Amino acid sequence: MAYPIQSIPDREILVDGKPHLYFGGTAYLGLQNYAPFKELYLSNVSKYGMHYGASRKSNVALDIYGATERYLAQWVGSESCLTMSSGYLSAQLIVQHLMEQGHTIIAAPNAHTALCINGVIITSSFNELEQQVSEEIDRNQLLPVVLFDTIDFSAQQFPKFDGLRNLPLEKIILIGDDSHGMGIVGDNGRGCYSMLKTLQPAKLMVCCSLGKALGIQAGAIFGDADDISMLESTPFYGGASPASPAFMATILDAKEIYSNRLEILKTNYHYFKTQLKNASFFTHMEGHPTFEFQNTEVASALNEDGIIFTNFNYPDENGPIVSRIVLSAYHTKEDIQTLANKLNALLD
Repeated sequence: MAYPIQSIPDREILVDGKPHLYFGGTAYLGLQNYAPFKELYLSNVSKYGMHYGASRKSNVALDIYGATERYLAQWVGSESCLTMSSGYLSAQLIVQHLMEQGHTIIAAPNAHTALCINGVIITSSFNELEQQVSEEIDRNQLLPVVLFDTIDFSAQQFPKFDGLRNLPLEKIILIGDDSHGMGIVGDNGRGCYSMLKTLQPAKLMVCCSLGKALGIQAGAIFGDADDISMLESTPFYGGASPASPAFMATILDAKEIYSNRLEILKTNYHYFKTQLKNASFFTHMEGHPTFEFQNTEVASALNEDGIIFTNFNYPDENGPIVSRIVLSAYHTKEDIQTLANKLNALLD
């Protein structure tokens, strides 16, 4: 059931005129309605305008894009970075280009739909993934490509990436979608790129949306300089309008906000874990502020008690019902305690 609301969701939303605590969505740092963050963005809109309607390959180039991409690469730990107007387009750019080069592309279980375009081999288990990769290495000189979500909500990837470690990674190009990791996991929220680099794959590229934790309507790709340069030379990249320059400038200006909000999120996360009595009820990735479950009775009872959370069929109406509690930096200690108390009573 969809709840129609009249404003951007925050820690609390109104449903039928009644306030409900909101533990859903992907605004992990609680920035979408955070006044200091909005003020930064509006000041950058005044400077750069709402939109830059030109190709990044144009003979006129705004320097804010290069400055932001250099900063993002340094933060994440990659040699280079490029940005696009969405995380979805970032994923499509990588996959389509590698497919055009002739690489066989295999999706790990739970890979995001942005990665799984027509022609990608979809696997439903890690055993099947291993078999497909092995067969492809034996019959093709081009390196196979493995697509995966760094945060796949099954606890089979982050934080240990056990689902990848059994693969012959030195013979594989890894493409990870870090949309749910960027800004909240790793040292100072730098995401999963550096963790994945230690696995030593033949090649590594990581794409992500910047619109979840970081509150920026844009996408990014991280990788070695040669690989990013290769993507920048494609018609796909040249033909796409870029992200708003005001958003790019806000990334640079919001460094302190990001760090402070991440510390608040970590405090909320640890407090919730200390108050929750039956953590085994949830599928949970240590260090990530999401707690997933499949129990319609508990879901209904939480709704009746004034708790709204992520609870819908994903990625379409034929998919499974995803029930996920999401902690954010906009929650108060009292919000966290209320949620824990209700869960403890339901799961006792």
